[in-house]
Amino acid sequence: MQIIQLLKKLSNALLKWKRRLVQKIKKSRQREIFVIMDGGLVQEVMDVPDNFTITVLDYDTEGVDREDLKISPVDGELCLIDRW
Repeated sequence: MQIIQLLKKLSNALLKWKRRLVQKIKKSRQREIFVIMDGGLVQEVMDVPDNFTITVLDYDTEGVDREDLKISPVDGELCLIDRW
């Protein structure tokens, strides 16, 4: 019986380690490209791999409603954020 208990504990430990490893791999695949603007327009972003998110941070906020502004993940300043 002790061998079965030991194998059960080992199996649970391996499954826990596997779940952590899978989560780390998933996080490493989620990448983000920041496009920082201060006036002007982004016309196009080309050839973006499937596992990337494009985040546009627009600091030209004159005339923008304050509730539309968000805190920039880059520098903590208020800006407009658009992701795709």
